[in-house]
Amino acid sequence: MLNPPALPGQWLRSLLLSGLWLLAQLAAAGPPTPPSVRVERLPPMGLLLAKGWRAHAGDNPAWSQPDFDERDWDTLNPTRPRRELPPALSTGISWLRLRVQLGDSLRLRAPLLSVNYLGAVEVYYNGHLLRREGGFSGGPTEGLLSRLRAEPIALPTSGGAEGVLAVRLAPYHPWLQRGVEHQSLCKLTLQTERQLRQLQQQTVAYALATAVMAGGFLLLTLLHLVFFYYNPAKCANRYFARYTLTLAMALAGLYSNDVLLSPLQSGWVQWWFLVIEVLVALSGLYAVRALYALFGFSPGRLYAGLWLSGGCLLVVAVGWLYLPPVGLAFVGFMVVTTLEQLRLTSRALRQRQRGAGIIATGFAVALLALLLLVAIAGAAIDPPGIVLLPLFTLVFLASPLGISLFLAREFALDAELLQVKLREVERLSAQALVQEQEKQALLASQNETLEHQVQQRTGELQRSLADLRTAQAQLIQKEKMASLGELTAGIAHEIQNPLNFVTNFADVSQELLQESKVAQAAGDAHEVAALTEDIIQNLRKINEHGQRASSIVRGMLAHSRASSGERQPVDVNALCEEYLHLAYHGLRAKNQTLQADLKTDFAPQLPTVKAVPGDLGRVLLNLFTNAFYAVQQRHLRGESGYVPTVSVQTRHLNQQLEIQVQDNGTGMSAAIQAKIFQPFYTTKPAGEGTGLGLSLSYDIITKGYGGTLTCESWVGQGSRFCLHLPLPDGPTVGSTGPAKDGAAA
Repeated sequence: MLNPPALPGQWLRSLLLSGLWLLAQLAAAGPPTPPSVRVERLPPMGLLLAKGWRAHAGDNPAWSQPDFDERDWDTLNPTRPRRELPPALSTGISWLRLRVQLGDSLRLRAPLLSVNYLGAVEVYYNGHLLRREGGFSGGPTEGLLSRLRAEPIALPTSGGAEGVLAVRLAPYHPWLQRGVEHQSLCKLTLQTERQLRQLQQQTVAYALATAVMAGGFLLLTLLHLVFFYYNPAKCANRYFARYTLTLAMALAGLYSNDVLLSPLQSGWVQWWFLVIEVLVALSGLYAVRALYALFGFSPGRLYAGLWLSGGCLLVVAVGWLYLPPVGLAFVGFMVVTTLEQLRLTSRALRQRQRGAGIIATGFAVALLALLLLVAIAGAAIDPPGIVLLPLFTLVFLASPLGISLFLAREFALDAELLQVKLREVERLSAQALVQEQEKQALLASQNETLEHQVQQRTGELQRSLADLRTAQAQLIQKEKMASLGELTAGIAHEIQNPLNFVTNFADVSQELLQESKVAQAAGDAHEVAALTEDIIQNLRKINEHGQRASSIVRGMLAHSRASSGERQPVDVNALCEEYLHLAYHGLRAKNQTLQADLKTDFAPQLPTVKAVPGDLGRVLLNLFTNAFYAVQQRHLRGESGYVPTVSVQTRHLNQQLEIQVQDNGTGMSAAIQAKIFQPFYTTKPAGEGTGLGLSLSYDIITKGYGGTLTCESWVGQGSRFCLHLPLPDGPTVGSTGPAKDGAAA
């Protein structure tokens, strides 16, 4: 008996269970991995990573992780111009991702990654940050500039054959953005260390050749400037010097770009190359002008048109800096200037001008070297540098060397012609010499007569000068003696005070001794003890004031011993204090009725100054004496409420020591101020001044110490003298006491 067929419900249930099991397996397996780019080996110049990239605008740190799924991102070639790519990639932060598989042999050679991008960039490999170039400004749309040529990035090879390369980009928006859309978005190149080293060696070789050529053109510049200096009529040397100078600067710029400017920010590269292109264009224009002057042709509208077209090209280049045709336009401009040079040379050859063949030979050698370089580039071969470097050098140096040889030959011919003319001049000079000797014989007798008269007048002048010097010496000695008199009066007054005290206390002590004898005879022991104590106090006072007089004498002896003319460290605060009181007491010795208020503001920790104490003291004494004389004259007017005041202040300012002497005396007018430092000028009555005090003080400070002495004065209000003395490096500290202010006399 046959079994019945399976029920439809059981069959459907089995099919449903099988489908659910299959979906579970697919869910466990996850989404398929996006395709990756496999790299087994690298071309000789490295591999430009152009295919397989996924791009997306925005910013998310998770996009750097290798397990992120970027299959819904746009697929693009980042080496294409920006105008062919989504606009969002050029206006804000965006990401590029590439899954790459490196072959075993390539991973063993430690591949390097080079990044070229106009803006800020971060490179991640399998989620790890490898390099950050430039800076992300924090804004949502713009990054700071990266370096022009950063060090290549070493890709890790220990994590397996496949890796995820993630690049975070923040574009830089130049000031002039016209043409930037023609630039590539980003270029990433894989290289081995050996390829990088070969490229660096090649770069250094070409940079060395560029530097050599720049030096050669600079030497040519100096040479033709010398030619132009000795022969200004040859204007071609001046124009050719400009030509070689601009070309040397352009080659120096290329050398700097190859060697010295690696850390230059990438945003400035186009401007750097624009400057180089402008210099090359100027060199072409100056070369054309040099040929015009060399062959005697007059520059016309064609030459003016070259300058006009060059100016228009510069304006276009500045406005559309990043536009690729701009560079081609500069190349075309150089071709036009070269054709003009060839036209001028061929015209000179047709006219059979002297030496035109030398310049034509230089152009021919340069064109031949250029054609060989073009042929090598067209054949796509890679010859060694020993072949390319000489050709590269000849392209730049052949034609300038031809022009230099022509100019040197012209200079040599001019020198030979000059020798011929010099011989003719010598012959004529010999004839003129004979005639001159005859004239000299006629003038000899007249000279003897004149010499005799001159000797007589010279003797009279010398006697007058000796009398004048004697009179000046007497006046200077008189001024010194006047200063000495002021100083002596002050010293006498200073010593007189303690001597008066000693005399008074001695008299009192003598009387106390007589009283003590009387008390002792009377047997009054208490009175004797009291009188004895008073006598002891008087003796102590006598000793104190005797020591004061002794210190004054010792100080003056020290000054007299220090007046040998040798400079020594001088404490300016102490010197000002001492001479201020000496000058004041000298004034008091003459006029007992004058009571002046002396104010001092001495800077603490004031450095010492190297000086002759006698010289500096003489200057200070002169300033103080003049100040006291001014306040005395105003005091004699009897003004109500007037208090004669003389202030002294010292300060340390900017490696200079400043001394200010101010009074509230009569003051001076502007006309008098202009003449007070002149010798023999004085405002004092006859017999009271020589007019040499301030003049000698000014000479001591300015000529002896390299300082300054200035005066400010106000009529009826007073005067202020400022003295500045330079301090040596690392001055020693002089006065350590506190600053004084308001010290009354």
